[in-house]
Amino acid sequence: EKHHTREELLAFYQEIAGAVKGKFYFVVTLNTDDLIYEAGFDPSLIVAPCGSDRTGNVITNGHYDESGYLPQWKAYQTWLGNTLNRELVILELGVGFEYPSVLRFPDEKMTFFNQKSTLVRIHSEFPQIPKEIRERSLSVTADPVDFWSKSRNLSLYGAAFNDRKEGRTFM
Repeated sequence: EKHHTREELLAFYQEIAGAVKGKFYFVVTLNTDDLIYEAGFDPSLIVAPCGSDRTGNVITNGHYDESGYLPQWKAYQTWLGNTLNRELVILELGVGFEYPSVLRFPDEKMTFFNQKSTLVRIHSEFPQIPKEIRERSLSVTADPVDFWSKSRNLSLYGAAFNDRKEGRTFM
């Protein structure tokens, strides 16, 4: 993925926070830069399984202690349980294969089992969607920050969801 400045990323996160305000959401981030906490999301609805730069406890450290995120992970799992058989949009932004067992594969599994869900995967190199969930997914080959800044609103996603049955891939 393209590298963006801290200011660009924060503005991106703030726009997403504004878009989900008042909605039933949860944020899972693999980023350790802690910017997500500055963006306006409810902190009780954020989990960062790869750790935090502020605490110095990040997954790339030799002494990573995962117990720091486990209470939030449990809250996330409870939230996920409450999404079953409900309409759900899983917005996956820049999730590649660094830690696929944390987000990418579970997102695909959730989309497979929740027939009312839609997976939106935006990634510049790895937007692929498994065939089993393709008709309920949207694959966008783009840098997520650039894509979001060009669309500036969710109407693009709404239009894309209407076209998902044709199996379109947006680039």
